[in-house]
Amino acid sequence: MKKFITIIFCVTCISVTAIAQSGVRIGNMEFIIKKTEHDTITQITVDDPCPPCPSEKETRPKPTYKSRVSDGYCAWGFILPNHGKDYYSTLGVNSFNIDIGEERRYHLTRRFAVGGMTQYSFYNYRLKPETPAYLEEVIGTFVKDDIRKQVYRSHNFVAGIFTRFYLSPPKTSSGKGGMYFDVGAQGDLAFSKYCKIKTHSAGKQKTRDGYAFNPFSASATARIGWGSYAIFARYRLTEAFNSKVLSKDLPPITIGMQFF
Repeated sequence: MKKFITIIFCVTCISVTAIAQSGVRIGNMEFIIKKTEHDTITQITVDDPCPPCPSEKETRPKPTYKSRVSDGYCAWGFILPNHGKDYYSTLGVNSFNIDIGEERRYHLTRRFAVGGMTQYSFYNYRLKPETPAYLEEVIGTFVKDDIRKQVYRSHNFVAGIFTRFYLSPPKTSSGKGGMYFDVGAQGDLAFSKYCKIKTHSAGKQKTRDGYAFNPFSASATARIGWGSYAIFARYRLTEAFNSKVLSKDLPPITIGMQFF
């Protein structure tokens, strides 16, 4: 009889303990019921993942980019000397180019864009005074030892077009930055062009000739850029001088750095 009473007492304790705190889970909700000596407490908890995961059918939106972007820039370049028989000899770093302009781009995809640019360009070709007959058909004949400095300069208005291929697309919605490669073409109109000579005996002499110095030129361009910088190369496809008047031309290649 004592054993029977002991068994009933144990079962009763286990049942009370189970009833005193029981829980049921449905999905991400859990119901917990706790019974104390005087009250019954019901607790409901909900598991809320943070951040919520998208469903299998849901796709995250892709970042958007401005389709139209404008950038101002300036550039400094150097004209590569060419000592071939078809070109006048120039002096390295003393022959340079300066550009100031603006470009506009239209992004067709994240990795491809087309654009155009307008700029002012200044060219300074420092010619070697070794042979005074360089431009004697235009400026006359000078004694070699009398020449101190000989340059050809032009001030140009430029318009061009280009296509851009992004090696690394921009990481912001502004459409700026990234790493890219451009190829394009441009046309130059020289609104001021002249040859300038300094001599020991007569000082400075400036010569303008609309027939000997061609006002129009066309060039192929290439550029590789990253962030706010780019390296450019320009190859002039047309002659700077009229071949009917002057027997040689100016070196056609310019390379330099562009800053946005």
